[in-house]
Formats: sequence, C-alpha cells, structure tokens
Amino acid sequence: MTAVTLPDSAYARLLALRTGLRHFERWSAQQAEAAGLTPAQHQLLLAIRGHGDADGPTVGEVADYLLLRHHSAVGLVDRAEAAGLVRRRRSEADHRVVRLQLTDEGASRLEALSALHLEELERLALDLPSAWAGLAPVRRAHGLGGEPDEPPARGDGAVAVARVYDESPRGARRVLVDRLWPRGIAKAQAPFDEWVKEVAPSTELRKWYGHRPERFAEFARRYEEELSAKATREVLAALRAAAAEQTLVLVTATKDLERSGAMVLMDVLNKR
Repeated sequence: MTAVTLPDSAYARLLALRTGLRHFERWSAQQAEAAGLTPAQHQLLLAIRGHGDADGPTVGEVADYLLLRHHSAVGLVDRAEAAGLVRRRRSEADHRVVRLQLTDEGASRLEALSALHLEELERLALDLPSAWAGLAPVRRAHGLGGEPDEPPARGDGAVAVARVYDESPRGARRVLVDRLWPRGIAKAQAPFDEWVKEVAPSTELRKWYGHRPERFAEFARRYEEELSAKATREVLAALRAAAAEQTLVLVTATKDLERSGAMVLMDVLNKR
C-alpha cells in the first residue's frame, strides 16, 4: 500500500464523524428501549417499513439490510412476531415467497420513533444517505431474480434457494443439496442438474433438528461447523465457481425454506 501523508485536519474530521455516529447510535438505542423495543427490533421495523414494496421485504432482504446471517434474521423476526410487531404473509404474486409486514402496533411504535430520529438528525444537520450514495444496493441473494421464461442472468457469485418442485429462471444451474432423494421425483426426470449431497447436513444433525423452529439457530451453527470441515471445502469452492458463471440455485425438498439447511448453505456460499 502506497503511503499517503494526510493533514491533521483529516484525522480530526474522521474522529468527529465516527464519534458523532457512535453517540447517535447510543441515543437511538436508548429511544428504542424507552419505546419497549430492542435496537435490533427497531431496525427490523424500519427495514420493513422503508423497503418500498407494498408487499414488504422477505426475511432474506431484511438480513441484507441488517447485515445479519439468515438464521439470525429468522430468529429476530420470530421474536418480533411473537411480540405482535410484525407478521408473515404469503406473497400474492408468488405463494412460494413469504414477506414481512408491520402490525398496527409495530407501525405505531415505529412512527413515534421515526419522528424523534428525524428531529435529531435535523438538529445534527446530518444527511447520512448521501454518504453511501453509489454503494451496492441491497442484494436479494435468497431470491430467484426472475420468472422461469426470462433470459438467464450472468453469474455474479450470488446464490439463491428454491424448492426442488418449483421452477427457476431459464438458464439457472440447479443443484440438489439434500442428503435424501426428494419424494415423488423419478431419477430419469430430475428437475436439477446435479446432486451434491456431500454438503448436506449429516444424518445425525438432520434427525436432531427435525425441522423444529426453536432449534433452527443451533442447527445452523452446527451445520456451519460441518461445512467448515476439510472434506467439503473443495465442493464449496466448486459451487462458488459455478455461481460466478451462471445463476446458481440450491434446491431442497424441505417445505420450510426459511428454516432450511439450504438457506444456511446459501449464507456460507455468499459469505465474502
């Protein structure tokens, strides 16, 4: 790295900016707690309301907004749903997709908090969105990115997830990542290009999990440990390389995509 001589004023500006941001974050957390929310719940409500789509974001999109791993976002949504702040809804355009919406209670708390935050930002004379103008937009890594008859997108290294019984965009490479062959599908008519069961959760882990929602976070942690084993590294590298060439869709027979091993694997593959 080439050495650059900066004036003292540059360091003072950076210090003032970072200190100001930390103070604002602490103030914001205090306001959220006063409204009966955790800071993470406040950010979740804001991600849903500010998404811009009337149908609301998916859990994957929320994970991108909040810079969370998928299973962490699922846990956050579960707790907010139990608290009566958000609800899950099947998309009217595509019933395979679950979207998030605010309840009346969640919307009311967010509105009050947002008014306070806008007043504080005006007092601080901050226009933070301009600071990240031009940065990469939120990536829909979990989505399929189009209809089955659309032209294939060029691979950009991102990975998507779908049920094995659903269609994917034309030209996508579909890889089955379950350890068991899906029921009702003849091997001669497999709707995927490859079966990579080496990266599936172990039989022991799969049976322990049993698709019990309360065990998903621990399942994800254990599964990521399995994926870190030396024996799977070459397979993961090959999947990442495939994603760089064309749209890569991990398919699974699991009904609950949101809490599936395929979602955990997608997180690992998309991790940079």
